[in-house]
Order: sequence, then structure tokens, then C-alpha cells
Amino acid sequence: MVLVQKSMRPALAWALLIAALCLTPGKALPQWQWADLLRVDKLVHMGMFGVLTVLVACGLLKRRTNELPLVRSLLFAGSFSVLYGASMEVLQEIPGLNRRGDVIDLIANTAGAVVGALWLRWQLKRKGALTSAAAR
Repeated sequence: MVLVQKSMRPALAWALLIAALCLTPGKALPQWQWADLLRVDKLVHMGMFGVLTVLVACGLLKRRTNELPLVRSLLFAGSFSVLYGASMEVLQEIPGLNRRGDVIDLIANTAGAVVGALWLRWQLKRKGALTSAAAR
């Protein structure tokens, strides 16, 4: 049995939470009229996929055999988050879920992934964890 590397467990747990939230049947979801007015849903999508990007990138950077430089780790993490977000939107079209995939949600997922990657890079640079060679 192949186990998930310890450094990737938070990312896996977060990805499973996202799947549970995105694939919960529509009838089981609470309806908040004020949330629709404020478009809070899009901020939630950005937050979910921004956090996923950060967790995946941190997991990659903490691996025992870290062969990926920071930029590649961030690109991989961001790409993974965008593709995962796209797959959630496609899966929401499954009949019986009473959900609907949404291009605007996909844009919010993508924006969150980009913001998450940029935020992590900024945090590492601010803490002095980046050298000019590692930042490439």
C-alpha cells in the first residue's frame, strides 16, 4: 500500500474537503440570500483554491527528496489547483447532484490559485527564505 508522503497530507485533506463541499448535493446545501447579494461564493472559491495551492507547494518544498525549485513547485501547485478546480466544476454536472458547474467559479478558482502562489512566494521572500537563485 502506497501512503501519502507526510508533507502532502494537509494538501490531501484540504483537497478532500473541497471535493466534499463541491460535490454535496444541492438540496443539502444551506441557502443564504445575503451571500448571493454579496457574491461571497466567489471569495470562498478563491480562498479554497488559494489555500490548496499553498498547501501543495509547501508539501512539495518540505519533501525529503526535494528536487523541485521554488518556482516549479509553485507552478505545479497552481496548475494542480486549477485542474482540480476545473474537475470539480465538471463533476458538479453529474445528474442527481442538483448542482451546476460554473465558468465564473472556475475563474475564481484560478484566481485563488494564482493569489495563493504569489502570496507564498512573497511570504518566503519576506522571511528571507529565498535567495536570488532559489527564486528562479
